[in-house]
Amino acid sequence: AVNLHGGVDILVSNAAVMPFFGNLMDVTEEVWDKILDINVKATALITKAVVPEMEKRGGGSVVIVASVGAYRPFPGLGPYNVGKTALLGLTKNLAVELAQRNIRVNCLHLDSSRLASAVCCGMTRKDWRA
Repeated sequence: AVNLHGGVDILVSNAAVMPFFGNLMDVTEEVWDKILDINVKATALITKAVVPEMEKRGGGSVVIVASVGAYRPFPGLGPYNVGKTALLGLTKNLAVELAQRNIRVNCLHLDSSRLASAVCCGMTRKDWRA
């Protein structure tokens, strides 16, 4: 982006995986690592990478995409819900720390009727991907 457009003004972080459907007590360490690495850590690290470029332009905006699952957990998606809840905390901390650098940080809490249907109506992975 810096080479092509001369800088970075905005970052939208929307990376997420949902590798597990089931009881929270059945989640493996591998699933926790994947959720936290992709859904939380990646957002923190990409934000860290673009802040210097935003500062060069006098500020910027970071938009982190979470989910309504952070407030109303979806049954069977425990790790996903936890990861999206962690993004709320990350957003709040980044907003406080980056405000003095003229970088605004906001979080979107999206709701998906398709996701709710998948969870509530027993949609399979094959159906979801169709």
